[in-house]
Amino acid sequence: MDKNQWINSKKALLGPFVRITKPEIVEMLAMAGFDFGVVDLEHGGAANMHEMYPLILAAENKGIKLLARTPGLNEMYIKWLLDLGIGGLQIPHIKTKQDAEKAIEYSKFKPVGERGLCRFVRAAEFSNIPKEEYIKNANDKSIIILQIEGTEGAKNIEEIASVEGVDIIFVGPYDLSQSMGLTGQIWHPDVAKEITRIIEICKGKGVATGIFTDTPEGVKHWSDLGVKYINYRIDTEMFFDFAKKSKAEVNKFLI
Repeated sequence: MDKNQWINSKKALLGPFVRITKPEIVEMLAMAGFDFGVVDLEHGGAANMHEMYPLILAAENKGIKLLARTPGLNEMYIKWLLDLGIGGLQIPHIKTKQDAEKAIEYSKFKPVGERGLCRFVRAAEFSNIPKEEYIKNANDKSIIILQIEGTEGAKNIEEIASVEGVDIIFVGPYDLSQSMGLTGQIWHPDVAKEITRIIEICKGKGVATGIFTDTPEGVKHWSDLGVKYINYRIDTEMFFDFAKKSKAEVNKFLI
């Protein structure tokens, strides 16, 4: 399935953030039926390419798409993750059209961007892929997701969504709520209204949208509004939730 088919699939795509940097986690997400996982380099997760490599291998082996959230608009991280063969990038805290243009510049080869070119990296099969084919495929296949997480980015959403090469506009509800002076109140009417406004503007531009939610109700609400890419929960939180429930189930048998 090519990138556009994946993004525009009939049902919303679902996947958690990944902070436990073990290939078994990626494999289990695939076996559980998730569409993707996002290794979180902003708030934890892998620290270097040596930790990322086995995660990418596990994803490729099990047929799940693996993306990474970078620590910020950082050319070094963008370059080495793409060189390693990551399926896509989520770039946080995009505030302006210029930020969006920089993200594409770092992520795409010419004529779209100015990503540093090396044809001897893993993504090019260490030069096994002819360079012309590698350059074209790299631009066509990499999924670039820009995160809108504050009022400045929300204000500039029309310009940001118009930048060539942007595949998905992702709303970070927690940071957006904080920026609006409603810290943590992600379902406050004003926050929900602003997120909906962003979604509708992106629809008008023909750009897919994404969001984070940690509840089934959130998945339903946002998918009903046409959000195609949903970061649902976090692996550490999922494990902790399961651990609490497992312990509670047997407490009555313990004396």
